[in-house]
Amino acid sequence: MSQTTPPWPPSNGLCSPTVPRQDAVFRLSHSLTIAAPASEVFEHVLHVADYEKWNTWVPHAKIVQQPNSEHHFTHLRPGSIFEFYVIMDAAKPSKTTTTGLMVTDISTPAQPTEVSWKTHGGFASRGLRSERFHEVIARAENQCEVRTWEVMGGFLAYTVKWMFQKTLDEKFKLWCEDLKKYSEEKAGTTVQ
Repeated sequence: MSQTTPPWPPSNGLCSPTVPRQDAVFRLSHSLTIAAPASEVFEHVLHVADYEKWNTWVPHAKIVQQPNSEHHFTHLRPGSIFEFYVIMDAAKPSKTTTTGLMVTDISTPAQPTEVSWKTHGGFASRGLRSERFHEVIARAENQCEVRTWEVMGGFLAYTVKWMFQKTLDEKFKLWCEDLKKYSEEKAGTTVQ
């Protein structure tokens, strides 16, 4: 009996605990297939100390607080407070924008594996509610599907949508393509 996968993203739109469907101003998403084990791909997302090796949109990320003193400042954990230094304009790679974030959940059942984070701290978090998800779904032994999406709400979400939606759409695609390239190089495989 074959198992059918429902269409993604869902036709009624993406949502999150932070931004319910009815409060969403806009959504961003991208997905692709990666020829690498899901567990390794998920590890690349959590291991922020290695972002400089693969992530051209967020080449630097810094964990500023861990929920437990035993946790290293290299990997995201539930409750990690961290900063992304994002490059919004590829023509100006030295100009970065700092974004404060906090991990809201890491789910690691057999499949899928998922991490989510939301805006945290700073002025923007008062008027912008956003939550981003990375879901890594094992499709075969050395193949997985990566889905990433973000839902934004709050009055500042209208400004972000107006000013940055096209750029953010491109950056979400870039994140996934960078993750694919890095993961497949590490695994020694490729999928078209």
